[in-house]
Amino acid sequence: MSKRETKKTVLWAATDMALSVAAMAAAFFIRFVLFRGENPVGGFGYHMLWAGLFSPVYAVLFGLLGVYEPQPQRGFIHEFGSIVLGCTFGVMLYIDLIFVFRVVDFSRWMILICYLLLIVFTGARGFAAHRLLRREYRAGKGLRRLVIIGEGAAARDCLRRVKRGRDAGWTVIGSVGASALSGVPHLGGYDSLRAVLEAKAPDEAVIAMEEHQAERLGGILRECEDTGVKLALLPIGYECMSRHPYVEELCGLPLVNVRRVPLDNAGADIVKRLFDILASLALIVLTSPVMLVAAIGTRLSSPGPILFRQERIGKDKKPFYMLKFRSMRVNAQSDTAWTRDHDPRRTAWGAFMRRYSIDELPQLFNVLAGDMSLVGPRPEIPRYVDHFKYSIPLYMVRHQVRPGITGWAQVNGLRGDTSIRARVDYDLYYIENWSMLFDIKILLMTPFKGVVNRQESLK
Repeated sequence: MSKRETKKTVLWAATDMALSVAAMAAAFFIRFVLFRGENPVGGFGYHMLWAGLFSPVYAVLFGLLGVYEPQPQRGFIHEFGSIVLGCTFGVMLYIDLIFVFRVVDFSRWMILICYLLLIVFTGARGFAAHRLLRREYRAGKGLRRLVIIGEGAAARDCLRRVKRGRDAGWTVIGSVGASALSGVPHLGGYDSLRAVLEAKAPDEAVIAMEEHQAERLGGILRECEDTGVKLALLPIGYECMSRHPYVEELCGLPLVNVRRVPLDNAGADIVKRLFDILASLALIVLTSPVMLVAAIGTRLSSPGPILFRQERIGKDKKPFYMLKFRSMRVNAQSDTAWTRDHDPRRTAWGAFMRRYSIDELPQLFNVLAGDMSLVGPRPEIPRYVDHFKYSIPLYMVRHQVRPGITGWAQVNGLRGDTSIRARVDYDLYYIENWSMLFDIKILLMTPFKGVVNRQESLK
């Protein structure tokens, strides 16, 4: 961390400490002045003393949670989540200390108000700091200096991304390699690496070499380590890795797991499954009148069964039969995943159901059975999977989680006859960034953006 960043961190930490005291003062005023509560033992000064003594704890918690690390490219929402977590841990610890020291005259309502105000105050500080830092980076101020080691496609991609993402706070001062990278100074070849790093003293060096240069990697790593320069490695095959890989250990060896799937965690998977069971049961009860009308309408629209069972590929590439209300005539070619506008196979009632996704409601029973989830990538039929796994990069990663009735791609307008590649990109983002809050966000968006299929015509 540079001196400039250290000074900012100290300033932000001191500000948060002051804001924690201000939150307690405001909470005291609201509880005992505005709402005329009974005066507590010790009065205002006693509460301010405790708040001041405890204020460094918030700064320490925020530091441990990475609030003060400059990462404006990630968006403020990530930082705000850490701020809320720090405030929550801090207030819980504060309550524990009150009990330990037998300070029983603190108002519970006042502490609750203080907690909420603390989130507002420190969140506002974090937002202002976030915007200020982005503005400085865009103006070219305070950028960290980077040297790229390599000259191939990986090095060019690294340079292009750094130039495009000025919000990340980096600037490339040059490259080291067998040949120059277009747009930045060529500082020298691999043999002069040590001298270049010692002379330029960059904040960080990134090794971005090609597969055929693997035998040189060990020597270059040692050269970088000997100069004391902070070093990062762009792995060979990074194009197939997620944005959040993690390192695990195998018999003392550090292994880079190329894709972090939060639902691989047993606890997370159990929480999601329990939510699916309870929510699908509730939705089956709530939508049962709609499903009854849909069943009657399907039976009256054309001869044949009410439900349509179609084989799809689910989690771990296991097949299952997905349920829908039948929207096409019996004996029509119906082994395709999609229908198009004015598809002659559809009934008028089927077009209406597909328009408003009513035909999807029986999939709640697939969720209850464990074949599907409420939220996840939409499942495909086997023959499309066999085709897409060779033509769409990373397509099969979608099968590492349960398929869903709705998903991140669907609420972003990608449903029916739309780009498979774009859908895969959205599905991968969902898989790598899953959380229960993300699921709830998608479910709340679904009635507004994921129910009406604008590709379906009612004519």
